[in-house]
Amino acid sequence: MKFLRRPWMTAREYHANKEGLNIVFGAVLGFVLAGAENLDAAGFAMVLIGSAGAVITILYIFASPYRLAYAGLAVVYALSLPFLVQRITGDSAPEKLMPTLLIWTLVAIFLEFAPRGKDEQR
Repeated sequence: MKFLRRPWMTAREYHANKEGLNIVFGAVLGFVLAGAENLDAAGFAMVLIGSAGAVITILYIFASPYRLAYAGLAVVYALSLPFLVQRITGDSAPEKLMPTLLIWTLVAIFLEFAPRGKDEQR
């Protein structure tokens, strides 16, 4: 499986993909959180805190030497956040929160672990 060892993208393409991914999903998360306007203050705060934690965990996939651990944690976070909101506050998290965070996480994992070239000198 020689093709798996070849870089799929250059280092610059990797950085462009990472920035684009974070911009698009950050914007989508903004639309999703607009659906949380009907929550009471405690529910809204829980969704905000949980979403911020999930996003930070996703970004750590790119930044930490513990990428694999953060990848697993981000998947668990994305899958469990709506249930935690429901359990703690009794309110329902926005319906599209889980798929937004999960897809962002999975694409981030694919992007981070895909073969890529070394950083180029400018």
